[in-house]
Amino acid sequence: MEKPPGWLRIAQIVLGAIAIALSGWVITNPAETALLYVAFLGIALIMVGISKIIEGFVLRQIPKSTKAISIAIGIISIIGGIFALANPIAAIATLIMIVSIVILIHGLGLIATGAADKSLGKGPRIANIILGILAVAVSASIHAMPGLAVAMMLILVSIGLLFHGIASIIAGIIGQKLSVTKL
Repeated sequence: MEKPPGWLRIAQIVLGAIAIALSGWVITNPAETALLYVAFLGIALIMVGISKIIEGFVLRQIPKSTKAISIAIGIISIIGGIFALANPIAAIATLIMIVSIVILIHGLGLIATGAADKSLGKGPRIANIILGILAVAVSASIHAMPGLAVAMMLILVSIGLLFHGIASIIAGIIGQKLSVTKL
């Protein structure tokens, strides 16, 4: 197998070192990292909102109702983005609450399915109920300790950056291209 060019190997090593450094920064500066995520989220929402509004006004081949929905989604996205940028702490709390509610609803749905769906075998019904109880417990934990949810997110991102950085440095040293896992 042919090794990648030297400049690519150097880039892999340098970018890997940067990823490892960012991993350390994420762990040591959790508040700034969370605020940075919210700023990126706010900017992304504003960009998506602008895009949806443009689509709603420019695309001729879609029905008027779809155009109206696109414009409405765009406006809501822009408002959400501005809210996230103007009130980052409230945005984090809102996101945590939404995630907590979604997990709660999912857990209750699993419990209801396990209790009510007689077409499932005994094992899947019990599994649904147990997983539903676990989901409700996770939701309650997130709701009771929102800081824990933020901390876990930051830890997972930091670990991901660390592993990617290590893999990139190793690939640069041994002269292999990084493979991208296809989902």
